Amino acid sequence: DANMKFLFMSREEIEKEDEEIIKSINETPAHKAAKRRKLSEEAQEADDLKKRLEII
Repeated sequence: DANMKFLFMSREEIEKEDEEIIKSINETPAHKAAKRRKLSEEAQEADDLKKRLEII
């Protein structure tokens, strides 16, 4: 249950989670687009590698 999990989280875990949320809120649309582009490129490279391995 999510409520119980939240209650048992340590203060450090809560602060870390809060920092991540604030960081994502403060991220500009350009940063978000760059991150998506990078992830897309990494996924494409992984697919290309899989195809090469299937051929061999």
